Amino acid sequence: MRIVLLGAPGSGKGTQATLLKEMYGIPHISTGEILRAEVAAESELGQKAETYMQAGELVPDGLILEMVEERLKQPDIRRGWLMDGFPCTLPQAEGLREMTERIGQRVDAAVILRVSHEVIAKRLSGRTREADGPAVVRKRIEVFESQTRPVFDFFRAHYEVLEIDAARTIDQVTEALRVGLDRFDHS
Repeated sequence: MRIVLLGAPGSGKGTQATLLKEMYGIPHISTGEILRAEVAAESELGQKAETYMQAGELVPDGLILEMVEERLKQPDIRRGWLMDGFPCTLPQAEGLREMTERIGQRVDAAVILRVSHEVIAKRLSGRTREADGPAVVRKRIEVFESQTRPVFDFFRAHYEVLEIDAARTIDQVTEALRVGLDRFDHS
């Protein structure tokens, strides 16, 4: 099963990704981990990415997509994969769709974890990181609304989408995901 897990900051993507990875026995693909691995390996892609990172700039979408494509060519993804928090912009979503269809790794299911701004603010403010003060939380919500929320509509237009109320308990969300994703699992 090939799953894209989408949601706002604080929606529980990381928690649910860990549980889904175990449930389906598929690798969890994190663009952050891919970036760190490519940089550590001093690969050509990693060296390009590191140039942007050292300058304090975002790594361009095209370079991120190249790294994701390289990751999707690894042998451990034969049974499927789970992407968490990627794509987070429309250009990334469009690039992912084109790439996965071109390499025969089409997304089976997109999951959107829905939460209100109030829940996001409460969860992010409840974290122990000092960086998640009220101003930072508001900024993260603004960035999410302007850059990532449009990705949800893109996925609704192009894929089967499972929308889950993520304001519930972790166990309730996990069970709703299990039941909902069972209809997509054709392995």
